[in-house]
Amino acid sequence: MTRAGKGSVPGRPKRESWPPCKAEKCDRTTKGGSHGFCHNHYIASRRGMIDLSTGQRLRPPLRVRSYGVEARCRIDGCGNRPVGDGLCSGHWQRRKKGLPLDGLIRPRLPGTFVKCLMESCDRRSISRGMCGRHAEQRRCGLIGSDGTKLRDHLPMGRPKLKTKWVGKDGYVAITAPPGHPLARQDGSIMEHRLVMEKVMGRYLESWEIVHHRNGNRSDNRPENLEVLDGRARRGQGHPPGHEYDKREAARVLLQDPALPDIVRSELEKVLN
Repeated sequence: MTRAGKGSVPGRPKRESWPPCKAEKCDRTTKGGSHGFCHNHYIASRRGMIDLSTGQRLRPPLRVRSYGVEARCRIDGCGNRPVGDGLCSGHWQRRKKGLPLDGLIRPRLPGTFVKCLMESCDRRSISRGMCGRHAEQRRCGLIGSDGTKLRDHLPMGRPKLKTKWVGKDGYVAITAPPGHPLARQDGSIMEHRLVMEKVMGRYLESWEIVHHRNGNRSDNRPENLEVLDGRARRGQGHPPGHEYDKREAARVLLQDPALPDIVRSELEKVLN
């Protein structure tokens, strides 16, 4: 006993040829269909679009299955391709929102490049004639629909109120000069290292440490600082005598006339 082939019924010979579909203007066969129709026209007959006995079409299709290459929107003056009911995407959306269909719709033909309506922008328009960046500015109220400026940009981020502060370890940090190669990631630098760099006229090496002679880490006067070779003291820690006095550090910082008021008020609380 041999196994029946795929698609065949046991005990029934495999069919070699299929008659053509009896629907008009159909070049397919009845394979996969029923009642003398191909599959698609049999479904159409079940839906009442085609006569089951004669194959004549009873009513036109409710929608166009696909538009030709040369098809254009049915609105006069619009050259966009239709997507539904003979309307392009823009006019279809306007009809859905209850807007008049004679509004301006920019053409988007295949291979064409529609530039952003802003004069200084050369990017492609994606929303109401604007590129993505200017469309976002329009939604935020920076510019109008025609590209006119409505307001200025608001400052981004949190403004820096401190230009000089004391860390938990007692060392004084300040905002690094612009372009300093040894500035930290937040744009600050240790004040005692910057003072010694100005005295020596060069940048400090990574293995050079700055020692405070009187042990006060916030006293960054040039006569109180000296440069030591950190390679010779590796693993031994910082030289002794660096006990941190928070009140003494506050007194030193309050001597700076350019200290912000918010920092000055916090330091005065430490002394009181």
